[in-house]
Amino acid sequence: MSERVLVIGGAGFIGSHTVDALIEEGFNVTILDNLSERVHRGKLPDYLNSKAKLVVGDVRNKEDLASCLKNVSYVYNLAAYQDYMTDFSSFFSTNSVGTALLYEVIVNEKIPIKKII
Repeated sequence: MSERVLVIGGAGFIGSHTVDALIEEGFNVTILDNLSERVHRGKLPDYLNSKAKLVVGDVRNKEDLASCLKNVSYVYNLAAYQDYMTDFSSFFSTNSVGTALLYEVIVNEKIPIKKII
């Protein structure tokens, strides 16, 4: 059985290429992505690797993270709010609070993650 990897933000440009590379290396990949409207326009991206499991959720949601982290060895946290609008609170919430929540869930649930990238 191959090791499991969670790619948060795996439906984005960098994330989707990371998913492809991980699958090519033989990893079992789960993607956690909120498929934000401004980026994905309400559609599932057609470039997503069909061998990856997609979970539509949010890095700022503790239950989403806890569910996706089960039996995972590695985490690539590529979630990022990006926009041309001056929505600084969303930027901070996704990029900073989301990352802090990731560590909080791992520590509180005692999840034996080998590495976070």
